[in-house]
Amino acid sequence: MKKRFVLLLAALCLLLTFGSALALDSDNPVLLGYVGALSGDTALWGQAGLNGMLLTAKQINEAGGILGREVKVIGLDGKGVSDDSVAAYKKLVEEYGVCAVVGTNFSSCNIPIASVADELKVPVIATAASNELVTVDADGNLHPYSFRLCFIDSYMGYLAGSYAYTELGLRKAALITDITDSYSTSVGHYMVETFTGLGGELVASEEAQNGDNDFRAQLTKISAAQPDVLFVPWNYENVALIAQQSREVGIECILFGADGWDTTELIELSNGALEGSYYVSRPGFNLPEAAAYFDVYAVEYPNASKETECLYGNDGVQWIKTAIEAAGTDDPAAIRDQLEATESFDGLLGHMSIDPANHNPSRDAAIFRVDAEEVSYVGIYEP
Repeated sequence: MKKRFVLLLAALCLLLTFGSALALDSDNPVLLGYVGALSGDTALWGQAGLNGMLLTAKQINEAGGILGREVKVIGLDGKGVSDDSVAAYKKLVEEYGVCAVVGTNFSSCNIPIASVADELKVPVIATAASNELVTVDADGNLHPYSFRLCFIDSYMGYLAGSYAYTELGLRKAALITDITDSYSTSVGHYMVETFTGLGGELVASEEAQNGDNDFRAQLTKISAAQPDVLFVPWNYENVALIAQQSREVGIECILFGADGWDTTELIELSNGALEGSYYVSRPGFNLPEAAAYFDVYAVEYPNASKETECLYGNDGVQWIKTAIEAAGTDDPAAIRDQLEATESFDGLLGHMSIDPANHNPSRDAAIFRVDAEEVSYVGIYEP
């Protein structure tokens, strides 16, 4: 009887030891922040990014957390506006005490956040904010606490201009940009620079701004120039309107865009006006790991649309996790150092490495074709 008691006691001790090893430290969690447009016209992107972070944090916690500690994600609404996004970042750092922030997907928001991050010394990882000034200032000086997961404007513009000229054989281009948006003007500049550098001709260039509902005056001038391709580096809600009005004024050429087109709502909103057009973006759910992740995501969020921002949310959390584990601490400065030293990271958006001089990732981009009822993945494009 005594022997049996000793065995039971040993088993109980083993169980308690094993259980304590698996138990998460929820009193001292790893706090991560997210800033995105959780309301407004592009809330489907912001909510997808937050959902991706929450789902991945849940999976990490089920597997033992980060350094044995529970991961908690706090999401705040930046509304896709610079002032609100800066305020949200500051609140996450100063009031909630997060060790790192993921977001936003707007260059116009992350550019002002970068300077604040330098002051508060807590890293911010932009998702789809592609303007060069997200991570460096106008003189090329590095913002030490600002990073990104996406490729930059110059690369997207280069791919779009190159594909239009080399692969599609187009020779005359027109451009319409949003003069209030750094993303639009930057990508548009590099689209034209690449296209004309290869031998193409810019036959028309027009400007408008977000909030305009009638682009017909600009598009009529473009129509008169008879381009082979119209570059439209805008976000999807404006793209749909520009596309429909371009067809109304007689523009029949291919329209070409960038990752601002990348949403499941594009087909419905454009009402067939984008048929035969193209855009450059990340591979998205066309990679096997990303497709498998969405199967789980769809169960967790059954009413959510298939937005790539959720993959950015996952990759942001996983990249921070990798940095914390390498540093052995969630100290923001130590996380910053590990993010900057990243030579190889594999996420749902593919493989990437970071250039320590500018914090820009080297990664693959893909071409997509828009038809009347679907968007088709053409494939990874390497000119």
